[in-house]
Order: sequence, then structure tokens, then C-alpha cells
Amino acid sequence: SDINTYGVDVRNRELYLHSYIANSEEDPGVDYKMAASFYKNIRMLDTINHEPIIIHMSSIGGSWGDGMTIFDAIVACESYVTIIAYGQAESMSSIILQAADKRVLTPNAYFMCHFGSSGYEGGYLDFQKSAAFEKRQTGKMLDIYIDACMSGKYFKERYSKLSRGKVESFLKRKFKEGDWYLDANEAVYYGLSDYVLSTRKCTNINSLK
Repeated sequence: SDINTYGVDVRNRELYLHSYIANSEEDPGVDYKMAASFYKNIRMLDTINHEPIIIHMSSIGGSWGDGMTIFDAIVACESYVTIIAYGQAESMSSIILQAADKRVLTPNAYFMCHFGSSGYEGGYLDFQKSAAFEKRQTGKMLDIYIDACMSGKYFKERYSKLSRGKVESFLKRKFKEGDWYLDANEAVYYGLSDYVLSTRKCTNINSLK
């Protein structure tokens, strides 16, 4: 079926964003295959009509470039997009979640964000250029999280005069401590998700359509 083979349910306008089955025990995470398949699927649904789209996502994270391909495709979509993250939304997939018009976590899903990891090859000048480019990407990542957190109840309660700078300082402190894990309700509290599924404001998947 299209759902099992391509990760798309055309009739119900639902997409499934997760890794392909590789010849390895390890989850390949967000990579070019996931990005290419997703890009085609969401463009197809958005071309058919502009009725709402639901994305079911579970991912351990992965490549920044491929993840931002997915992020940009969601942002560019003219249809209203809801992402339901199940299992986990961590690393790159926690960023992808922020692209949706409505961000939902299942009750036992967790959220994790961090600075990520680096890897460089080549000579000294190549290293310098790569480091400078990565610094710019880190700034983009922080901007995405800051945009989300500005509406978070935690920050509104903590700061009488909330500013992007205050949120940025908070996030940098958290990330310097290492991976920042949140359960579904905590992610909503910090502004990194909108709803937890199976709660009063989001009773079931059909209520999101």
C-alpha cells in the first residue's frame, strides 16, 4: 500500500515521517532518503488541494541539512499542517516539529533538544570555514526554538518583561549542560509543543482534522 511503501495516505491526507528500514540494527534517522520521500509526498498532497494535512512523526534526529529540507517543505506548504510526534521528538526531529501549524505529542512521547554534534574533514582552512558555517546554523536553530518558547507558559511566568535575549540565554545555559529532555507536558509548558494527545484540548486524532 502507499502507506507502507511510500508513507502517504492520500485519501485521508496523512503522512508518516520516519526512517526507512535499513540493513542495519541502527536507526538511520533523518537523512536524504527520508527528506526526498517526504518532500515529494507533501508537495503531492498540497497540489491536490489545501485541506489540512496530518504528519505522524517518530525520529531519533539526524542530518541538519536533510532535516531543514523537511522543515522548509512544511513551512512552504499552503495546507494547514499538524505534526503528531510519537515515541520521541529529539534532536533534528524536535526542530522539524516546530515547522507545523499545530504541534502535538502523544502522552508518552519525549522531547529532546541540544547543540548537536560536529564532524570536520580537510585542512585547517576547511576546518575554519566549516566551524564558521556551523555557528550560523546553530544561530538558526536557536532562533527556531526561541520563536517557540516565546509563547511558552514557563517563560511568561518567569519573566515580567519577556525578550528573545532572555529566552536565548536560558536555552544556551540548558544546552551547555547537555541534552535537555522533556516529557510531553513539559514540552507544552515550555512552548515547544502545543498539545498532548488524549487531553481535554486534544482528545483524539480525529479532533485534529
